[in-house]
Amino acid sequence: MHVIIFAGGTVQAGTALDKALAEGELVIAADSGASTALALGDVPAFVVGDFDSLDEETQQELTRLGCQFVRVQVEKDETDTELAMEVALQQGASRITILGALGGTRFEHTIANIQLLVGYLTLPVEIVDGNSRGWLVRGPGTTLIEGNPGDLLSLLPLTVAVTGVCTENLYYPLRDETLAFGKPRGISNVLLGAQARVSLSEGLLMLVHTISE
Repeated sequence: MHVIIFAGGTVQAGTALDKALAEGELVIAADSGASTALALGDVPAFVVGDFDSLDEETQQELTRLGCQFVRVQVEKDETDTELAMEVALQQGASRITILGALGGTRFEHTIANIQLLVGYLTLPVEIVDGNSRGWLVRGPGTTLIEGNPGDLLSLLPLTVAVTGVCTENLYYPLRDETLAFGKPRGISNVLLGAQARVSLSEGLLMLVHTISE
């Protein structure tokens, strides 16, 4: 089951966002992410959080619409988004897309949401915003990118080194190379066709695919 999670950050309109919303089978919101979900016409089945950033009027509207509330303590080890992911797993999620993971008033939440991808490596998890989608590949591993010529693809290491990186059908080819954390060498590569492939031997690599318009 494909679960959409609305976190508390901003959500930009775009092709990747539209595709994710169309494919979602269950919507879960993390605290104020419920307001974003409602604004986009989606009613969350569950709203998770300490509700420190969700106004009372919206909570009443969610109650009227039949949403289930999962209330947690303000003082906790997990973020509301992480707790929403745990609820998604309890509901049988086989795939998760996080919307609203970026932007917002506190950019540390953006970093925390990217870190969450590392915590759920056994499950396909993506961050989607506007025309872009991001996900992790763990070495040894391979990922196929389907898009259009001219789409952008960025390769960003999340470990000290990502080794054995090979690419197919990208403008700037990589052949058994190493990408180092702190050196954004892999940003803004370009698809040459409808498909591209990236493989690596060791490490964690974040890929961000931006659809051209």
